[in-house]
Amino acid sequence: MNIKDHQVLRVAELYYKQEISQQEISKLLGVSRPTVSRMIQEAKRRGFVSININTPVELDYKLSDQLKNTFDLKDVLVVKTDDENSDVTLKRVGYVASRFLLSLLEPNDRIGISWGRTIKHVVDSITDTDLSNVDVIQLVGSLGSGDPAIDGPELAYKMAERFKGTYKYINSPAVVSDEQVKNALLHQQQIQEVLQVAESCKIVIMGLGSLSEKNSSLHRTGYLEETKRKEYLEKGVVGHILAQMVDEKGEKVNLPNNYVVGVPLESLLNKKWSIGVVGHSFKNDITLAAIRGKYINSLVIDEFTAKKVLNHEGWQVK
Repeated sequence: MNIKDHQVLRVAELYYKQEISQQEISKLLGVSRPTVSRMIQEAKRRGFVSININTPVELDYKLSDQLKNTFDLKDVLVVKTDDENSDVTLKRVGYVASRFLLSLLEPNDRIGISWGRTIKHVVDSITDTDLSNVDVIQLVGSLGSGDPAIDGPELAYKMAERFKGTYKYINSPAVVSDEQVKNALLHQQQIQEVLQVAESCKIVIMGLGSLSEKNSSLHRTGYLEETKRKEYLEKGVVGHILAQMVDEKGEKVNLPNNYVVGVPLESLLNKKWSIGVVGHSFKNDITLAAIRGKYINSLVIDEFTAKKVLNHEGWQVK
């Protein structure tokens, strides 16, 4: 599939599966109504539309609409799966997130990414495309130890390679224990340039980290040892977004000896697309926090976590 095919398929899903009007689709995707109409006709001509839309992973459109409307999100894709918290589920979510991303991207776009297993599955699901000159920007410093395959520089490089583009990474640890060290790093020209470019990203896509996850990327790489994890939980932290700790309301929690080298969370508020990707149901608390803080305006999520999030808001979803 080329990039145009992904866009046509997304329009077909919105129109036929979710029964969204052409006018609403044009507003959602930022294209003209005639363009939407042409894409619908193209979907029919190319065989994307018959009795069913041809997609290897099934979505739950009812849950997607409930989440979207409940939290006033720009778009939500709930992935159907039989296995809670499994690698299979994470791969399915990663595939759907990659396809969603491809439907939004255009040549010469800039995209910001985080690190971790979830984003690795997104990147691994991206096949070669006809995109060109896409600039991939690492949004927060590196993990530096553990599995380099899930670290920011490696993922930025791989994504840029798939898009025949370039990448920029933050040559720094994600977290330092001294504020003066953080400030010194932020004054480095290379880091300043990456952070400045990150501000202009139209799209950001990121995983969300839960403190209930003892094997999270931060925990496994030594940034968040067990005593500190328990201390943070006692202070009301539910998880982290781009390594920055937040409470259940999505408010940043300032903690001693914990200074993040990366974009400020506030920079996520003005992105055209800020996409959270969630494939584990123990991340329902941090998912809610990210929504409440408005750090994400779109969401790709497995059905088990989606139901937990909705049930927390008073829906009784089984």
